[in-house]
This record gives sequence, C-alpha cells and structure tokens, in this order.
Amino acid sequence: MAALFSEDKELASSLKIEACGAPGVQPAAPDESWQRVSLALRSGKRSLDELCLVCRQPEDELRKLVELAGDLAERRRETILFEPAEPSFELVLERTREGGIKVEAWIDAGNADTGFYRWDAAGIRFFTTEAELRLFIEALGKEFLTSA
Repeated sequence: MAALFSEDKELASSLKIEACGAPGVQPAAPDESWQRVSLALRSGKRSLDELCLVCRQPEDELRKLVELAGDLAERRRETILFEPAEPSFELVLERTREGGIKVEAWIDAGNADTGFYRWDAAGIRFFTTEAELRLFIEALGKEFLTSA
C-alpha cells in the first residue's frame, strides 16, 4: 500500500492507494487492461474509502502518477494533476511558497455511486513534506510497477 501522510501529526491526514487484484481483472477491450484500486482518505477521525479503476494499458496511469510525482519531488514541476481516464478521483499536488507540498484528493461522488461523472465530490486537503512525498513515490513503485 502506498500512503502519503500529512506533516500535521496531531490531527493526521493521509491518502492511501492499494491494489485490489492484478491488472486485467476488469473486462476490457483486447488492447486494454484496467485495475481496481482502493483509495482511502483520512483526516483525523473522518475517513472515506472507495474502489476506483485505473487504466494499465495502453497507457499505464499509475506509472504516469509515479513519473509526475517524481517530477514534483525533483523540482521539474511545481504542480501535478492526476485524474484517471475513468474519472472517479482526482489528485493535485502543488509546491507551496514556504517549501511544503499541498495535497488535494477528491473522490467524484457521482461517478463512484452512480457511474455517471458529476462535479460533486468529497475529499481532503492537507500539507505534507518532501520526505513524505518521496516515501509515497517509492511505495507506489513497489505496489504497482514491480513484477512479482
């Protein structure tokens, strides 16, 4: 499981992404592969958990997330926006002027519950450190990019 934790330890927040089965478990066209992932958002005592789909072929969206987050960690980007082709969640990471990283994660309530994309969403926003971001990137790579 890949987890990104807030810098605030008193009222901790986190974003966790975990594989739910191997790629290709979702019925798809012959040239496509999809994977279910569990997305967990936590802020203090509040939590939100959702199963989402990400594309693994023809474009590996999780590899793209690792690359984008790596660009942010290496200061090649100031902001990243990650929204899978199946738009059930959105992740925004942005460098702050103070040197931290602002994290926003939104679950599209309409798409998650009804199958239709809508603008309504539930989510979290927190600040994290560069060290936490690097741990998250490493865990994402181990979870989704290494072969068993």
